[in-house]
Order: sequence, then C-alpha cells, then structure tokens
Amino acid sequence: MKSCVLLVSACLITGCATLQPMEEAALPGGLPQSWASEVAATELPVASTLLEWADEKTLNELVREALENNPDLGVTAKRLEAQGYLLGLTRGQMFPQVQATLNSGHNDLDTEAYTHYRGSVGVNWELDLWGKLADAHAAATKAFEAAEQDWQRLRDALAARVIQTWIEQVAFRRAVTIESERVDVLQTFESLLTERYRDGTGNLDELSTARSRTEIARADLSLQQAALNESVRRLELLVGRFPEGKLTSGTELPALMVGVASVPADILENRPDVQAALARVESARRTMRSAKKEALPSPRISGELFRESARLGGLDSAVDRWTILGSLFQPFFEGGRIRSVANARVSEAEAAVLDLHSVVLQALKEVEDALDVAGSLQVQVDALAIAADESESSSRYYEDRYRKGLDSLQSMLIAKEQEMAVKLRLNEVQGRILINRINLAMALGTSAETGIKND
Repeated sequence: MKSCVLLVSACLITGCATLQPMEEAALPGGLPQSWASEVAATELPVASTLLEWADEKTLNELVREALENNPDLGVTAKRLEAQGYLLGLTRGQMFPQVQATLNSGHNDLDTEAYTHYRGSVGVNWELDLWGKLADAHAAATKAFEAAEQDWQRLRDALAARVIQTWIEQVAFRRAVTIESERVDVLQTFESLLTERYRDGTGNLDELSTARSRTEIARADLSLQQAALNESVRRLELLVGRFPEGKLTSGTELPALMVGVASVPADILENRPDVQAALARVESARRTMRSAKKEALPSPRISGELFRESARLGGLDSAVDRWTILGSLFQPFFEGGRIRSVANARVSEAEAAVLDLHSVVLQALKEVEDALDVAGSLQVQVDALAIAADESESSSRYYEDRYRKGLDSLQSMLIAKEQEMAVKLRLNEVQGRILINRINLAMALGTSAETGIKND
C-alpha cells in the first residue's frame, strides 16, 4: 500500500511539472531597429498588396487567373485541404469512442446445442487528465497553421512571378524593337557601302565589315526574339494556360509600388514564412509536452450496453444489461521507448527554434539585398539615361556631318551602334529595377491581394 501511495505521489509531482505553462514562441531578441542599406525603405512608393502597385488591368487579371488556375498551386491547395480534414483525428481522441456490434454464436454441447445473438453498444474513453491529447491536437493545429502560411507564401510568390515575367516580357519586346531598328540601320549602311563599292568609291574591307555587323545584329535579334517567345510561354504556364506563345503585352514598362515598413520587426510579422516558422515552434513544443506526458498514469473508462437472445428478432424484447469498467494505465517498463521519444521531441523543438532564427536571418538578408540592389540599379539607370541622351545627340551630330560631307560613313555608323547599345542596356536595367522592386515587395511580406490570408 505504501508503495502505491509513493507511486501515485511521484506521478502527481511529475504531472504537475509537466503542466507548467509553455513558453510562447517569439521572434529572436536584439532585432535591428533600422536597415543597414543606404536606401531607406520609407523613401519608396507604398502599396499594401501586389495588385495595387501598377495601373495595369491586363496584368492584374493575369495574376488573378494564375491564383485560380495554376496547377501546382492547385495541388498544394488540395494537400492543405486534406491536412485540415486530418485535424479531426487528434481532436476525436479527446472524446468518448462509441461502437455498435452485432454478434452471433453457436454452441454444440453433449447435452444441448443452441444459437444466440448479441447486440451491443460499447464506449471507450481516455480521460485527458494531464492534457496529453489536448497537446497533441494543439500541435496538429499549429502544424496546419504553418502549412496555411506556407500556402500564403506560395500564392504571393506566384503572383510576384507573374508580375516579374510580365515585366521581363515587356523588356524583351522593347529589346526586339531596338534590335530590329539596329538591323534596319545596319542594312541601310550596308546598302550605301554596296553602292559605293560598285561605283568604285568604296573598298571591300568597309563592305565586309558592314555585312558582318548586319549579320551579327540579325543573330542578336533572333536571340532576343527567342527569349521573348520563351518568356511568353513561361507566363502562359504560370497562369495555367497551354504554352502556345500567344499571350501578348504592351511595350511600356509600368511604374511600381511596394509595401514597406519602417523597422525590421514590423516586416517579420508580415512575412508568411516567418509566421510559419513560429507556428512550427509552437507545434514542436506541444508535441514535446504530449510525448513527456506518455509516462503519466492514464485513466480510462470503458462500458458496454448489450442484449442477448436465442433469436435475432428477439433482441427487441430482450433485457438490457450493462457493464462499466474504470482503469488506470501506468507504463513501467517499455525498453526506454517513452524516454527516447520524449528526448527526440525535445531535440525537434530545439531544432524548430533554430530554424526560426534561420528564417528570420534569411528574411532580413532578403530585404537588405533588395534595398542594396535597388540603390545600385537606380545609379545605373540614372547614368544610362544620361548616356542614352548623349549617344542620341552624338548620333544626330555625326549624321548631320555626314550629310554635309564633313565626316565619314564609318563615324556615323559607330555613333548609331553606340546609341543602340546604350538603349539596349538602359532597357535591360529598367526591367531589372522593376523586377527587383517585386523582390523587395516579397521580402517586405507584401501579400498577393487583400483578404487572401482570411480565405
């Protein structure tokens, strides 16, 4: 008797220790109060969702089409839906389990042979005295919340990719236009040099050089056209269409805005991947608590209400009988299984905290990278815009001098090619700065559209 009292007392002490309030998952301390980049996030245009950054109806429609029809996103949605249904498994363990059975039996004895029928309703219930089952259900719920945040991140990433591919497609169309203009210019020069060669006023070297430049320009045009076609098909796949290369866009790059926050802590609260990592810490800690409670005594109640009759139709008039049994299950020796599982869950909980720290650091790095790139690209755009104006003026200057007979055709050709090269470079950087703006929007935790998180 004394041993039993000691055992119960030890279980109660262990149970009370296990029932201590659980530490709530939180972001790491010591977060920076400002960004290291020289580009201030507060200086950038502001929008609350990815669909508010540009007045581009066609593009916004494509983003919504992608969110509805992208097959990969649809697969993830169905898996998330299945995970939601499975929450009922852990929740159902906290309630009584009821089963109905109908049995028949036949006895063939020396003195008598008879058949009997038995209908019964059984109840089994594990009383969740220590909250073990509640912790398991809470862990599953937090894991589902993490999956929901992952789903949100996928939606945002898809919307961002559609926008970036659209910008890329517009930039390629502009590049094709510039390359086509370059081919036309070089063909004109080649024709002039051909006429001069036939008239005996030109030389073969100049004509060969002109033809070489024209063919190189044709090759560059073909390369830009192929890149455009591939970009179009990629965008069609993102929105869930067949990759037929028929989707078209304009040739004007849009002005973009992004959602911004003044301090890193605000941004981390907006990012779904950070919220998912926080939920996984909570889930791992709940799982750890549930595993530790496996060593505690588990009170269980089982009962049965039944009727027996020699005839199947006689069950209606048979007398009800019932049994009820209460028990206390206490594991003593299981080869270290419970302790090993509990220790494993402790390690998993610690790993989830480290993973949260890693996600936070990566999130801060993505913002710093995007801000730094934004500053660098802005310098390039400003410089190239000036270079484009200067090269255009230079081209006009040498064209005028050539028409007046004051300079050579070769000088005009060099000036024209310089003008085209600068325009191509400026177009490329203008596209990159907008694509980086979307990267910054994602890093800042800007959602695809208002209300998605509450779907």
